[in-house]
Amino acid sequence: MKVLVLRDKKPGHFNQAEGVALALGRLASTQVTRLDVRPSWFAHDDIRKQIMKRWGRDARGWLKSMYAIDADALERPDVIVGSGRPTIAAGILLTRVFGGIPFLYSGGIGGYDTREVSLMLVASPRAAGNPRSAYALIPSVIDPDAYAPPRPLLNPADLKGAEIALLIGGSAYRKEYPAGEWEALIRLVGDVAAKYGVRWRVSTSRRTPDEVHQRFKALAEAGTLAEFVDYRTAGPGSARALFGCDGVVVTEDSMSMLAEGIAARRPVIGLRSAQVHDGYASEAIASWATGPSLAILPIATATPEQFAATLTSLTPATGDWRDRLAAIIAPVLGLAPPEGYVLEQPHAAYL
Repeated sequence: MKVLVLRDKKPGHFNQAEGVALALGRLASTQVTRLDVRPSWFAHDDIRKQIMKRWGRDARGWLKSMYAIDADALERPDVIVGSGRPTIAAGILLTRVFGGIPFLYSGGIGGYDTREVSLMLVASPRAAGNPRSAYALIPSVIDPDAYAPPRPLLNPADLKGAEIALLIGGSAYRKEYPAGEWEALIRLVGDVAAKYGVRWRVSTSRRTPDEVHQRFKALAEAGTLAEFVDYRTAGPGSARALFGCDGVVVTEDSMSMLAEGIAARRPVIGLRSAQVHDGYASEAIASWATGPSLAILPIATATPEQFAATLTSLTPATGDWRDRLAAIIAPVLGLAPPEGYVLEQPHAAYL
């Protein structure tokens, strides 16, 4: 199966597309080609929507003018995969060029005619009833078999010596972290280490404020942290090894990292800011938190005791997220699901 993966510039998006490609590999042998999708200076999101609504039938022409993509230079794929708004119009135009081949998109789509999108993988169960949509954990490049099983964390005493990952984001669309909440997080990390003897392995991200980078760097130098990964010098993908910890803690601005922790078969705590505007992301995260593997705590007021009780109440996911996603995709492509895999109801489990 020849798979064309459309990659925009955001790791949180192109890792989803790569994750769908990994799931396709559970259905058939795959040959993956990657295409960077970068809209031209004029082709911002609203312009792309208008072009697709009014004039998008000239697929080759608009691929060239909006993305500088020469469709005739591409080998015909069997399936196209995308994630992120820049890839929507590109994917639809490419399906037209290649005569209606399947286009799989990770995420919800608004403002476009989606009849040429074969499947939208949505993270909110409320959106799963839309045409050609299915509810799934956000795809990723996490291979759960690459990590040793976590040590069982059944009661607070089990936390002594346990490695806990902390993945720190920052303010994002509809989510903000006031300075007081960063102070609360720093205090929680120190208090949990002191009271329960956990070994914190911490990574910052591109959204983390500079002063927060510096504060956690200082904690590492003081010996409070077992490991500190500074995103500013380490770059994208530097936190992947941390998903092998015994538990994963994520600031709730990153849906992708919450999903990656679940996919890695770890107990996951999301730390929620008080300044969050409800929307699609909040719906999705709330649906995941009804399962056994994820819980949400308020970053400003979480206590060490509450943190320990919550983490030890969680049960890591079972199975392989790639098999479940492959089983969702299989009927769309007219293929059989992975051998022996029975697709359960979406609310029954993550994987």
